Amino acid sequence: MFVHGCFWHGHGCAKGKLPKSRLDYWGPKIESNIDRDKSRLQQLKELGWKSYVVWQCELADESTLKSNLVSFLEGRIDPEVTA
Repeated sequence: MFVHGCFWHGHGCAKGKLPKSRLDYWGPKIESNIDRDKSRLQQLKELGWKSYVVWQCELADESTLKSNLVSFLEGRIDPEVTA
């Protein structure tokens, strides 16, 4: 299980938006993080692990988060959807 900061890992929510300045730095930096995350999750999958990504913005809704975590742990959520 991973908890990703929306900004640092390039989530598509409001918290994941790039800043308006220094896009030449932030664009490639965040894109590199996204690529690394995908690669690492794929490596874990190939080793037989199931991974679940919790996004920073999801932490605000404790009830839904708890439900999703329980569903994942019980095998009712496809981990591919969470990455």
